[in-house]
Amino acid sequence: MAGFQVGSLSNYTKTNEQMLLIKSYFEPKTASVMQKLTGVKSSIQLPQLDNSLFWKNGGTCGLLTASGDTTISARVLTVGKVKAEQAFCIADLEAKYTQLLLAPGSQYESMPGGIDEAFMNTVIGDVQEKIEYAIWQGDTAKWQDYLNKFDGLVKIINAASGPVQANAAAYITPVTAVNASNVISVLQAVYSAIDVEVVNKPDFKIFIGEDISRLYLTALTNANLFHFMPSADSLGEYFLHGTNIKIMPVPGLNGQKFIAGMRTANMFLGVDLEGEDEEVKSWYSEDYDQVFIRLKFKLGVQISQAQEIVKFTW
Repeated sequence: MAGFQVGSLSNYTKTNEQMLLIKSYFEPKTASVMQKLTGVKSSIQLPQLDNSLFWKNGGTCGLLTASGDTTISARVLTVGKVKAEQAFCIADLEAKYTQLLLAPGSQYESMPGGIDEAFMNTVIGDVQEKIEYAIWQGDTAKWQDYLNKFDGLVKIINAASGPVQANAAAYITPVTAVNASNVISVLQAVYSAIDVEVVNKPDFKIFIGEDISRLYLTALTNANLFHFMPSADSLGEYFLHGTNIKIMPVPGLNGQKFIAGMRTANMFLGVDLEGEDEEVKSWYSEDYDQVFIRLKFKLGVQISQAQEIVKFTW
C-alpha cells in the first residue's frame, strides 16, 4: 500500500501562542463626571450651607436688626475598603499549549511575557466595570462581593428626603413599566419635575441605563422624530429632544428601574488615593513558588443637595 498512513494522528490545529484574546469591557462613565474627594480613610462629611436673608423696608437709619437664618448640616460619605488577591502556579501552564509562552528552564518568577499584558488588561477591565455597577447599585445588604462594600447612588437617593419623584400624577400618568411606547413621556416627566433653580445649570444631567437609552432612540424613530436623533459625544451623551438637558446613558443603571436627574456638582466620589483602583501589585514568592497579585483601594459615593434631585422609579 503506497503513501502516508496518518489515520492514528489527530488533526492539527495551529496554536497562536503570540495572541491571547480577552472579553470586551465597557468604559466606566459615571466616575468620570463625579466630584472626587481624596484622602478618605473611612468617612468624610459633606457640609451643606443654607442661608435665608429676610428683606426689610429700607430708606431708614437706626440700629442693625439681624434677620434670617444660616443653617449648616452635613451628609456623610463612607468608603468601602476593597481587596482582591490571586495566586498563580506558572508550572500549571507546562502541560498545555501555553507551554509555548514559557521561558526555557523550570524557574518561573513572573507571568509569561505573552500573557502578562492581556492578564493585567482583564484585571483592570473587570475592576472598572464593577466600580461602575457599584457606584449606582451598591448596597451593603447585598450578597454580591462587588456590590456590598458601600451603598450606591440608587440606595442613597431612594433613602434621602428631598428628591422629587417624577413618576407621579403631577408629571405623568404613573407607569409600572418603561417601554418604547411611553419612554418619551417618562423622560419628559423627569424634565418637568426638575427644579426651576437648577434646570439651566450646565452640569445638570439625566442619568439613564443604556437599556432605557435604546428604548428612547427607538421611540424617537417610531415617532418619526429623526431631526431629534442625538449625535453622541465621547461620553455617549445627547440632549433630551426639545430641551437644554443632556441625557447620559450609563451601564451602572442597566436593568435598575431607576432614572436620576441631578447636577454632577452634587455627586461625590470618595477615595483614599486617586487611581488606586488601577494599581495592581504583582510579585513572586520563593516560599510558595507562585506569582501573586493584589489590588487594594477605597471607594464610596454620596450626594449633597437631595432636594435638587429628580428620580423616576417604577
